[in-house]
Amino acid sequence: MKINPLLKQIFTEGFLKTTIRLPSQYNLPHNPLRFALEQMCRLFPTNKTVEVRALRLAGLKAEEIKPQDEATQLIFYIHGGAFYLGSLNTHRPFLTELAARTQMQVIHVDYPLAPENPFPEALEAIFDVYQTLLDQGVQAKDILLAGDSCGANLALALALKIRDEQLPQVSGLMLLSPFLDLTLTSESIRYNRKHDALLSIETLETGIQYYVPPSVDRGDPRVSPLFDDLTDLPPTLVQVGSKELLLDDAQRFRDKAEQAGVKVSFKLYTGMWHNFIMFSPWFDEAKMALADLAEFAHQQDQD
Repeated sequence: MKINPLLKQIFTEGFLKTTIRLPSQYNLPHNPLRFALEQMCRLFPTNKTVEVRALRLAGLKAEEIKPQDEATQLIFYIHGGAFYLGSLNTHRPFLTELAARTQMQVIHVDYPLAPENPFPEALEAIFDVYQTLLDQGVQAKDILLAGDSCGANLALALALKIRDEQLPQVSGLMLLSPFLDLTLTSESIRYNRKHDALLSIETLETGIQYYVPPSVDRGDPRVSPLFDDLTDLPPTLVQVGSKELLLDDAQRFRDKAEQAGVKVSFKLYTGMWHNFIMFSPWFDEAKMALADLAEFAHQQDQD
């Protein structure tokens, strides 16, 4: 039986608000939250046409997700979770869809989470992974860097660190529902507070408290890469939903990056909440976002 799309969206938003956004407004311990999120993400289907293989990279648990066809490019994906949630398990279903849709190899890692590992641990860990990929003979022109939410923050921060360290730069950057301003000055945090079905301001505040040490200003470009010099970044895709708390983070990045001469492809999806692309099995807008992501990825193939 086909469900009316509007009713499906109303039901899903209500479910997310009740099971994720509402509990996140209370000061719950992070370990039970991690477990609960992993259990909830088991509801998402895994694409069975791709192969998932466990490995270790730079000392981190990682997974390689490979399509059946020979992949010419690699997507290094950094998961979201407000710096203190998320894992290989929470993002595996979405990333199997990503690998199948793009027919590209996907690598994702269990990077160190806050509060056990505050800044700069996560950024240093993913930088080590990138260096390991280069050392293993993967060419930078064959790597796309991607992430959602705080993973988009880390992906952008990594691209900036690659530039500053004068290492070979990735061919493209894909920022999904990016969380880039840890000072929380984006206007959409106010006007979309009741509309974003998934993300609460309390989750953002908790993540910032866990991730940013007292000695580091929350506006420091190393933790809020929106405030960095954005010149010499690779072509960048930005995807965001119109109902997102972080809508303005994405729009402000687009404006600043374009002023810095970066080639930006900006995609806004009507009626969508934070990290909506993970719901591609059920929603047309999320399917469209996945197709747009695949199109952008193939445009960066430099072979």
